[in-house]
Amino acid sequence: MSIIKETIKLNINNTGSTIIFGLGGNNHFSGYQNEINDLTEETKIELTNNIIDYEVTRFQYGGNLVNLNFYLTTGLTYYNSFIDGAGFSRNEVDSRNLKLHNSFFIMDFYDSYDNNTQTKIFTIYQTQILNGNEFDNIQIPSYRIYHDSINQFYSWYLPKSFIAEQTGSTITGYVKFSFYNAKYGSLALFYNKDNQSNTTPEKIYFKVKLDLSSLTWEFDYSGINFPPDVTAYQLPLNNLYSQKVNDGIQNFDNKQQVHPSGNTFQVSGGTYTIL
Repeated sequence: MSIIKETIKLNINNTGSTIIFGLGGNNHFSGYQNEINDLTEETKIELTNNIIDYEVTRFQYGGNLVNLNFYLTTGLTYYNSFIDGAGFSRNEVDSRNLKLHNSFFIMDFYDSYDNNTQTKIFTIYQTQILNGNEFDNIQIPSYRIYHDSINQFYSWYLPKSFIAEQTGSTITGYVKFSFYNAKYGSLALFYNKDNQSNTTPEKIYFKVKLDLSSLTWEFDYSGINFPPDVTAYQLPLNNLYSQKVNDGIQNFDNKQQVHPSGNTFQVSGGTYTIL
């Protein structure tokens, strides 16, 4: 639940204040009748085109052991580290600071890398970002993926409607990664290190293959690293594509409710006391 703190001013005589609650969940700059009309229209659309709760099929990783490494940057140098690469301090990492705890990786799965024709099939999140590999006693943005792995990248959930459209025994897909940094309110986009010389949209995608018989997935790997590592490098924040995406992000402080202490409400002061 999002909690947005607002200031309510008293009237000119300091005798009270009138609070008008809207009918919807958002604060719109419209009149009361406009809100009634908007709510009526939204309800009509929901009743006419109700959301379908589609079924999904789980696919688990079925390939060889692979390390998914993310290289982050705040300038010109790349680091496989939350400290130098993402701008967090050693103390913030060691103490699992709240802003680090609220940061997360995003993986989007598409049926094509062509931005003009692709369809996004599903999205998963890696919120447990400090549960990856370790280097020099520090957790780093590197994640081991194998049959015995425990992380949020391991299992994928595909809509059965998408699976039903397939004519072969395998599915070829394309995934792209991003990282939301809650400390700075920015989104880091990544490109495929193996495709760094590519000038087409395929540069930012990782090709994957899904087996419909075994219900498994794996990276369709063609890099030169051994053992095979999947390596994602951040696009600099001054990159035009990164700037365009970040310009569309709206950040706000999500306030935590602070419940009053005491068990008896005082009408005069609006506080609670213990009796």
